[in-house]
Amino acid sequence: MQVSDRRISVTNSMLRTLIDELGTECQNVITLIHQLQLPDLSDRQKAEILADFLPLCNSSERSLRRGFSDTNC
Repeated sequence: MQVSDRRISVTNSMLRTLIDELGTECQNVITLIHQLQLPDLSDRQKAEILADFLPLCNSSERSLRRGFSDTNC
């Protein structure tokens, strides 16, 4: 999968921040997926990689809640 770093023109600063954070989190998820696809991973390594997903999910939820509570967005 080819991922390009392309900026979207957004004037709202809160929306811009949310989009930037989402892009970073997506890159982190892609990295973790690639790690899970490595051959010969032990069950412990798989568990550690999967555990790394949890903070990403929590961070995404907090960002979205913050963005949707902003009435200027």
